[in-house]
Amino acid sequence: MTVAIAPLTTEHIPEAAQRYDRWFTRARRPLSQRSWLADGPVRGEELLGKLQTAPGLEACRALDGDGNPIGHLAAIPVDLSADDPAALRSHPRSALVPHGGHALPSGRESEVLRALYVRVAARLVDDRRLVHYAWVPAGETATAPWSDLGFGRELVHGLMAVRPRGRQPRGVEGLGIRRAGPGDLPQIGRMAAESSRRQRESGVFQPQPEGALAALRLRYADSLGDPRCGAWIASRRGEEIGMVLLQPAVPDPVIPESCVELAEAYVTPAARGEGISRVLLATALAWAYDNGHRYMSARWPSASLSAAGHWPAFGFRPVAYRLSRTLDARIGGTPGTY
Repeated sequence: MTVAIAPLTTEHIPEAAQRYDRWFTRARRPLSQRSWLADGPVRGEELLGKLQTAPGLEACRALDGDGNPIGHLAAIPVDLSADDPAALRSHPRSALVPHGGHALPSGRESEVLRALYVRVAARLVDDRRLVHYAWVPAGETATAPWSDLGFGRELVHGLMAVRPRGRQPRGVEGLGIRRAGPGDLPQIGRMAAESSRRQRESGVFQPQPEGALAALRLRYADSLGDPRCGAWIASRRGEEIGMVLLQPAVPDPVIPESCVELAEAYVTPAARGEGISRVLLATALAWAYDNGHRYMSARWPSASLSAAGHWPAFGFRPVAYRLSRTLDARIGGTPGTY
């Protein structure tokens, strides 16, 4: 069946938003999670409206043989300086398909996405953007069409229900937990940078520029003085060996309104395996519940040997994945020479 490609412009946003809302409701997560996870606000029109104003947007829509719109794809350019903390998790010159950036017809997902991506990717490559990211809800319906294009899971977005205090984890001998404040920025920043630096290792192999790590040390200055945020430091025998930091989460199609984000968590390698992380997280969960939060979100690299098993064991379940595709750098040469 024929798929034609046409520009996606402002007048097409309301229709595209309705199509996105229907697609996302169908694809948002596996059936096994629907019994306990709250839905985030889909707000397709709001998401697409923001996308339409993004500088450098590459967007198009798919039409069937009768000229009816059946899908869309929109990618925004990502340009990060070497000292931007965001460069610790994303390539500094890349492109991102965010939530709201694509919707596909049932039964023709791979076919339509392929036609859309061929058009958008060609423009991205012409602009020397060879790393492409896409946020999709967890589940085969959303991920399979991207897999057909060579995309793989790279970052996991997990969600966990926050419940009233139940059975607390067993204490760790000699461990003290205290609430962190603005004066603890050096300790929080140091541990956040140490946590991030470990992503250089196998099998994540994510570059961690020193300038961005230096900026990360100062990133949470405002959070430590914000009553909407919470941070705790674990100490033993006068040594600070762990921390956890929570911030308000931004609601989106996979994140409900009453959610707090696990922005940072760290335990020094020499102290791991003793249950310190569980004590820190239990403290954070109790604070979150008392402050009206009913869900907690976290993100981790899918290739991380420690994180990939650690956070699901605590109860975080995948609700979205950031998929990625990195093209061969030789593709930037003269056509026919690579």
